[in-house]
Amino acid sequence: MNVKIVTIVCIALAIIFGGIYILNMDHNTESPLPLTESSTEAKYSLEAKMPQINDSYTVYCVDPVEVTETQVKEIAGRFGLSGTPELFSKDTGEMLLIDKSKQPEEQISVYTHSGAVVYHILDKELPTEVTEQPDLPSDTEAQKIALEFIEKTGMDSFDAEVISVGVNQKQEVWEAGSSKPKISYDVTEAVRFGRSLDGLPVYGDEFSVIIADGGEVVGLVKTWRDAVPDRTVSIKTSEEAYADLLESKTVRPSVAAEYDSIVIEDVSLGYWMEPRGTVQETVWPVYVFSGTATYDNIDEDYSAYVFAVDKRD
Repeated sequence: MNVKIVTIVCIALAIIFGGIYILNMDHNTESPLPLTESSTEAKYSLEAKMPQINDSYTVYCVDPVEVTETQVKEIAGRFGLSGTPELFSKDTGEMLLIDKSKQPEEQISVYTHSGAVVYHILDKELPTEVTEQPDLPSDTEAQKIALEFIEKTGMDSFDAEVISVGVNQKQEVWEAGSSKPKISYDVTEAVRFGRSLDGLPVYGDEFSVIIADGGEVVGLVKTWRDAVPDRTVSIKTSEEAYADLLESKTVRPSVAAEYDSIVIEDVSLGYWMEPRGTVQETVWPVYVFSGTATYDNIDEDYSAYVFAVDKRD
């Protein structure tokens, strides 16, 4: 009998590689093949009311950050870690400190491009193999653990609100030819935080606490740029934004090519924050198109973002 073990990671790998955004987990992770306008339009159907828009919206300016080796050591100390930080990636501005005195090792990264902080106990956050169901806390207990942890480590923010609590990583055992896993374990759970600007939700931000067996915190990610109002601007109409969506003029690379059809069920407004490894100076309003995407008769949640302002410089 052929047996294979598959590890499914929701946020845990996103924390390591910065590839998934916390507030809207969807299929938008890879650049698609080029699309013609006609082929893209054929995939979409609009079943949502367009939102009412104001005469103007606030544009925010990001407070610049300066991260020094001393600051990285100070932040690491809040997590009980010590060591010497090193520039791990010039491209993303990641400064990494690994405390090898811990068993297992613990590490923390601080990003000079954004001020983001990422903490891991990798062996516990991403175990190689799980043979029994870990003892995970209830949603209420997990939220309490997360709030106490961010307060203890100085990672709390006045504008942070818990938006979800749920399974973060699963590990499954499959038998060859089976259509469902033989065994499935919930390995970790995540408490996710969100915030708003000018009454609109912020997308692209990352703020999660990862909890493992016995209620132990084994990971944290916080990309939470400080921003102040800069000016007000008028935005494009909902119809103009939808036309941009059909033409694949989206904040992230369009993935329409991966689906047979996409039904837009809700259109709303928000603000966009860039990933932790990116330098960002301005926070712009965006249109959010969400609904259901279908491929080979399988439905998935779908979200796409279109800048609400044409001129973004």
